[in-house]
Amino acid sequence: MNLTELYQIFLESNGVSIDSRTIRPGEIFFALKGDVFDGHRFIDKAIENGASLVIIQDEKYTSEHTVYFNDSLKCLQELALYHRQQFNVPVIGLTGSNGKTTTKELMNVALSSRFRVHATRGNFNNHIGVPLTLLSIPDDTEIIIVEMGANHIGEIDFLCHLSEPNYGLITNIGDAHIEGFGSREGVIKAKTELYRYLYNNNGKIFYNPEDKTLKDNMPMTVETISYDMELSFFESRSLRIGFSKPKDTVYQSNLYGIYNRQNITAAYSVARYFNIPHDEICKSIADYIPSMNRSQLIEKKDVVFIMDAYNANPTSMQLAIESFSNLNTSKGKSLVLGDMLELGEYEIKYHEEIVNQLLSLGFDKVILVGKRFLEADAGNEFNHYSSVDELLVDPDRVNEIIKGTVCMVKGSRSMKLEKIEDLH
Repeated sequence: MNLTELYQIFLESNGVSIDSRTIRPGEIFFALKGDVFDGHRFIDKAIENGASLVIIQDEKYTSEHTVYFNDSLKCLQELALYHRQQFNVPVIGLTGSNGKTTTKELMNVALSSRFRVHATRGNFNNHIGVPLTLLSIPDDTEIIIVEMGANHIGEIDFLCHLSEPNYGLITNIGDAHIEGFGSREGVIKAKTELYRYLYNNNGKIFYNPEDKTLKDNMPMTVETISYDMELSFFESRSLRIGFSKPKDTVYQSNLYGIYNRQNITAAYSVARYFNIPHDEICKSIADYIPSMNRSQLIEKKDVVFIMDAYNANPTSMQLAIESFSNLNTSKGKSLVLGDMLELGEYEIKYHEEIVNQLLSLGFDKVILVGKRFLEADAGNEFNHYSSVDELLVDPDRVNEIIKGTVCMVKGSRSMKLEKIEDLH
């Protein structure tokens, strides 16, 4: 069977899946094989749950239900590209060190007020998630938003050739995944692969004119669309960000943290480019409710949690702490911070910078979780736990620190800091 034949079967199916546990009847199951998993082990389960066809790369699993390809992941990717090429609509590629998922969600709600938009679900933004995003594009889609993540040079370029965006946006470039990129220069080179793809394929770039790093690394002759910088922002008494234009209606978002102004501005600017009226965009953004531990405000008893525990890197951590220090609240402030991962040989240095920032800002109700923070806090200035599980077995001490406060919770995803809610 060739790709064209498989595509015709795909069109008659109910979509694709790589997970036998969640597959729906009529979907095509791709048995992917990696270093630590093998989807071929779950073929029987997929068929039992209603798979209409199974794509395999191991011939010993051949049966009446299977079709063999040399590489099932490559087959998934090529099928996704073929499907994307059937759509002559704007495709917006999105990446960045911080804020890309929030920006993507805000763009989605803003554009959806006038268009049928298909956007990356959750953080399906890698070499497997992007194909799944593309293969779920409905026939009536008018705008496509593809989020792209990476932790090595070359990944963004690969995802660009897979999704073929004709518009692009980099939220920012910070110190994230240094271990994989090798250096900050490596991060810049990797993220701006999106810019170079758009330059080589006559695409257009949305950009923040106040971001010198992005401006300095943009191809000279590429077509650009500058952000609309007329919005003004403030933090309301409810801790949420408000925004408006001069002499205009004031809108209050459900997002915490003044650093989210960049994400709101990006989404607003993209929607204005596509001729959506100002008030419609603002209302859509204001109505958006964050999820997945991204800038969420969660009230439990006498504590207001600012739950930003989905991910963390030195840049996002420093911005979050700075914003938190400027927060005007009658309650006390406490912080629960977890280790930042994938920072390579300088990981302790980055954690020391966070400890020094906390000290310089005068924070005293601080809980640090993880071995990197413990090593970085040589003076043992703050409360330490090696893991969130260790923290959970000391509820009295933790509650003594965070009781009656606004508590900001931030750390890398694998630290699972959201579990602190279970204590209170």
